[in-house]
Amino acid sequence: RVVGLSKLSRVADVFAKRLQEPQRLANEVCSALHHGIKPAGVAVVLQCTHIHFPDIESVFLDSNHQGLVKILVSAGSGVFENKNADEWADFFSLLKFRGISMEKVHFRGSSDSSWCPSQSAKVSSKIGTVNPAMVTAVASIIKSLGEDPLRKELRGTPSRFVKWLMNFQNCNFDMKLNGFLNGGIDSLTANKEVDMNNKKICSELNLTFWSQCEHHLLPFHGVVHIGYILSDGFSPIGKSLLQSIVHFYGFKLQVQERLTRQIAETISPLIGGDVIVVVEASHTCMISRGIEKFGSSTA
Repeated sequence: RVVGLSKLSRVADVFAKRLQEPQRLANEVCSALHHGIKPAGVAVVLQCTHIHFPDIESVFLDSNHQGLVKILVSAGSGVFENKNADEWADFFSLLKFRGISMEKVHFRGSSDSSWCPSQSAKVSSKIGTVNPAMVTAVASIIKSLGEDPLRKELRGTPSRFVKWLMNFQNCNFDMKLNGFLNGGIDSLTANKEVDMNNKKICSELNLTFWSQCEHHLLPFHGVVHIGYILSDGFSPIGKSLLQSIVHFYGFKLQVQERLTRQIAETISPLIGGDVIVVVEASHTCMISRGIEKFGSSTA
């Protein structure tokens, strides 16, 4: 018999909405389908997208940081148990129109412990010793979810989560914005009368940012577009300076609306007042809860 799409989707959701990793999720979905409908075999291929949150220090230096990392994993049962079976080739011939090839897929049993890019990420030197009370609290939350914090895959999770969360501690980062923001604004003569006929429009697009939603403690990320009217007597703002401003306000507990306003209010005195800021963001909380629609974005 043919299993309806809605049933397949529900099976995937049951196993996806828990603490997971890609290969384990593929294995569990495959096993559930095999025991539930008892077919000759089940083949599962997952296209996973992982948010790779940068380190607070390296993000200022690496403008080409890859925010989303994709991985393909698979699991098979019955006639698909052997990854070299002819049935796999037939299955992938159907998937080639989705741009999926066998060479890029991780099969069950393959040893690859680096699927999570954040697991091997460098920890910021600004983060001191991890607070044991915070680690214990996270372990308690994991236990309340019905999971065992001492399970092999979860032993280091509380500590890793605390280290990641501390990226957003509300501290005073050293902002060396060419002397403009550290007592140098007066030298810009921002109150000077501007000749309206000598204005020049400047813009900087696609400045990346990463932030943490203060409502749900889930990450959101995207790009910032900045446009401003430069008046006579003011100098254009360099891209690195604008990117530093974006990162400064992004790396903390935030909401998109306040982030947009803070960027605009910081830039305004530097150029004489006329500035527009547009922030495009993808929110994890819109994917994992609420409308649960992958690819949702707000601006």
